[in-house]
Amino acid sequence: MKILFIGGNHPRHLYYANKINEKFPFSGAIIQMRETLLPKPDPDLEEHDKQNFLKHFLNREKLEQKYFGDQELPMCKTLKINKDELNSKKSSQFVNENKPDLVLIFGCSLIKDPLYSTLPTDSINLHLGLSPRYRGSATLFWPFYFMEPNFAGSTFHYIISEPDAGNFIHQSTPKLEINDTIHDVGCKTVIQSTDDALKLLKIYKEKKCWKKYSQKGTGKNFLQNDFKPEQLRVIYDIFNDDMVKKYLDGKLKSKTPNLIKQF
Repeated sequence: MKILFIGGNHPRHLYYANKINEKFPFSGAIIQMRETLLPKPDPDLEEHDKQNFLKHFLNREKLEQKYFGDQELPMCKTLKINKDELNSKKSSQFVNENKPDLVLIFGCSLIKDPLYSTLPTDSINLHLGLSPRYRGSATLFWPFYFMEPNFAGSTFHYIISEPDAGNFIHQSTPKLEINDTIHDVGCKTVIQSTDDALKLLKIYKEKKCWKKYSQKGTGKNFLQNDFKPEQLRVIYDIFNDDMVKKYLDGKLKSKTPNLIKQF
């Protein structure tokens, strides 16, 4: 079973890749060098929103370091590329040379031709978000903005030309604990998803396939420009980043997500 990884270089992406590579060695990896984990706020922001913005992304960096530590690139033949090189002849040639049976994707930009056409049928994306309810960008933020932290999770799905819209194979949510912040939940989602990915690969190795589930409903496809720093007031001003505690204490009501499970 030849597995190729395509993903980003943030700690969460490399944690996922390295944990899988330990158990199911990759034949190769394409690593997209992503933007910084600490974006700069718009200088025209109100000072209060600027401070929330800085707090939010500094906390993300701090928690990713806590949960994932320093991560190296996977120990395999690796092609490092930038965003503009992802969907290029260079990347598609790398795939053709590897001839993978299975491609695992996590944390890269949207895959398009010519790269898309070179991938095998079994090309599985880990989307951080419960599709179709939360598709697109920042999909571990939006469940908190809409005050349903129990909907922070992930979806393993086949890739097609439309973002986050391929057939499902599995969904994951982490166990919420009383002191979890928004970024604790984000990191724990990645860890739970990684554990589940190893189980999915064991099934694939034995059966050469997974059960497939078509997406029902459309949900919302969140774009990058849907996020505004002012929205962080919900997380930090109203809830002081203790929304999980409020939910577990029964002070926030949310229906239970109906998850697709392979096991």
